Amino acid sequence: MRRIPPLGYVNLALVALYFAPLWGKDALRALAFPYSAFENPAHAAVAIEIRELFDFRLEGLLRVSNALAGLKLVIAAGLLAYLIEFARSLAVGRDIDRVTGHGVLALAVLGGAIWIVPGLLLADPALVRISATQLMLLAGAAVIAVLDPYMGPTAKADCLVTAPAQAYPAN
Repeated sequence: MRRIPPLGYVNLALVALYFAPLWGKDALRALAFPYSAFENPAHAAVAIEIRELFDFRLEGLLRVSNALAGLKLVIAAGLLAYLIEFARSLAVGRDIDRVTGHGVLALAVLGGAIWIVPGLLLADPALVRISATQLMLLAGAAVIAVLDPYMGPTAKADCLVTAPAQAYPAN
């Protein structure tokens, strides 16, 4: 009989299916054509804020933009690695590696904090809608991944506290 994966891992796979191609495409475009990164308002806002924080010149702004694009590419690769791990665990019928799942989720939340939250602060309504949708997607995945071990039929058995059997001396 095949084992059904927990809801948190399935939800994370769906999130990875959305973010891996999106962030991968953005990162590759920004790394291949450095000035095209500033066409993405969220990426430009983050790069300009870091530039103003550290008082960089134009060359520093391009380096910050490339570093942000490289980080986005690493996160997209991590999400793709999780998708491969998820598909492999389904094909073989074994459990999914928790460290991989939680590490990828932490990277995705970090990426969301870097690129999604500044998009909410800009005045562009379309960007705010997209950023809010992506933020809700990541927040939902994080909440489900945290609460998933405590839900379900096996969670009640794991949460029961049983008193240890005490050996009484024979009289």
